[in-house]
Amino acid sequence: MKNQYKILRAIGLILLISPLLVTWLPPTLFTGNYSEIAEEYKFVVQLFVAFKELSITLVATIVFAMILSVIFGYVSVWSLTFGRGLANVLNAIESVPSILIALFMYIPVSGFLATHHAGVSSALSLFVFILAATLTILPESVRSITIPLSDLYNRKYSISFRSYGFPKGRILAVLMRTDLVRNALDRVAAGILLKTLVLDCSFGFILQLGYGANGTPAHQSPGALLATYRAALMGSYPQYFFWLPTLMLVMISVAFLIVLNDVKEE
Repeated sequence: MKNQYKILRAIGLILLISPLLVTWLPPTLFTGNYSEIAEEYKFVVQLFVAFKELSITLVATIVFAMILSVIFGYVSVWSLTFGRGLANVLNAIESVPSILIALFMYIPVSGFLATHHAGVSSALSLFVFILAATLTILPESVRSITIPLSDLYNRKYSISFRSYGFPKGRILAVLMRTDLVRNALDRVAAGILLKTLVLDCSFGFILQLGYGANGTPAHQSPGALLATYRAALMGSYPQYFFWLPTLMLVMISVAFLIVLNDVKEE
């Protein structure tokens, strides 16, 4: 029965994140007989571009943020002086709303984004967003790793290791592979995905409202798509122009929440 539950859960998660997978297919498979100048054709293309870039953003952010979180979490326990200094910096970052951090990160490169080719501008915009998202995620991620690792290091068996002359770095390397720390890493990964999704959509929505379709930064996201077609609620566009991407975002969010809840229960 337990194996059947795991299989059904895996199938359910795949279905929930299917928007991120389907949008890597050619959009022409879903445009039917619409011409390239039809509003429906433009919507489908924009939908695929937005969710494709969202998937790239999620993967790149979780890889980059996890690497930094593990390094900072490990070094924070290995060097208490570094850990205290880093904690002060991260606490200061955490006190600033994440959306403001993302907006301010774009100020130094706004001129470059406005004057360069669309492909270069989009790539740099994505890179800057990943940096901003990682910066906003690090405080909680590092703390979630440092606390259980420090707790394990100060337990009796770790003290006995030290009494036999094991170096601190070797002990921490062993403790990083324990179930408690692995569970913390899984929880951090799920939290990074969910927070990046929320920041990406809110950031894209605000940019679309402020800059419009031709403005900078060149950040494509489902949030920007919702801002573009928000007039569908008043009947200016077909209703599904707004509700389809909304439903897709809800599905992805539910998948991340399920993973995060399962990790916490473990």
